[in-house]
Amino acid sequence: MALIKSAIEIALEKTRNVEADKEALKANTAITEGKKAVSGFFSDEKTDLKELLKRSDEKKLPYVKEGMLQALLANIKLPVNEIALKQCKKAGEGLFSIVRDTRRLEKLLSQMEHFLEEFLEERKRLEASVKQQYAPVLKQKEEEMSKQLGARVRIDPSQDPEFQKLLRQNLTLLEDRYNKVLNQVKQEISRMSGEK
Repeated sequence: MALIKSAIEIALEKTRNVEADKEALKANTAITEGKKAVSGFFSDEKTDLKELLKRSDEKKLPYVKEGMLQALLANIKLPVNEIALKQCKKAGEGLFSIVRDTRRLEKLLSQMEHFLEEFLEERKRLEASVKQQYAPVLKQKEEEMSKQLGARVRIDPSQDPEFQKLLRQNLTLLEDRYNKVLNQVKQEISRMSGEK
């Protein structure tokens, strides 16, 4: 009579010769530690990223830095409002704990800040332009609905699907153009973080 094996026994047999890559596990843990430190940096004014790097073990230091870099660069993106712009600036401040050439970084971040402010202004102008362009269509829709309902109807452009589609199309074109430059800045920062 054949023995019936449990799923656990079968799994153990198949994985008997498989060992976890301990180095990869340690690296991932250190990268996560760096990302968590950045999260703390954004939520708590007292979090000092430089101090954390000083306290880090020599072997895991490059991985902690990599995690910090990934998290900081992820927070540098095209802003949709002033709050998002402040988040980008805060991420830039955090980069000083990783990059040695602080003069070059300061110059690059200053240019990036002006670039992001310019994007935010252009975004506002684009939204106003699309609203103005769409106003006659919106007015016509309001008149048609007012006739159907027998009462004056006001349509908020943000509630109109056609307006939203037109705005999204225009914003996508604008964002694509600016994202190309922003990605180049991020690549430069990545290079700078790897310099000794």
